[in-house]
Amino acid sequence: MAVRTMREVQPGETPVDGGTAVQEHADRPVFRGHGSEDYVCVSCGNLLAEAMDPAYMTKRVRVRCGRCGTVNMAAEHPIEAARRPRGRE
Repeated sequence: MAVRTMREVQPGETPVDGGTAVQEHADRPVFRGHGSEDYVCVSCGNLLAEAMDPAYMTKRVRVRCGRCGTVNMAAEHPIEAARRPRGRE
């Protein structure tokens, strides 16, 4: 299983049609799926989403960590994505 670190939501970055899931118990992930990647908190490394398909982890998916309170976003930061080289099309 691949592990992806989520990123912290920046001020003004709230999507109009998105919400924030709250992790009530730090020892249980908010989401469980049948995909290939686990998502962990950027601040403390706590597991927030387990076995998720990356196609479902978009900028609308935000999770408040039950351990440290950081609001995490699954989508990459636009600047980081722009710096990554593109494959041949």
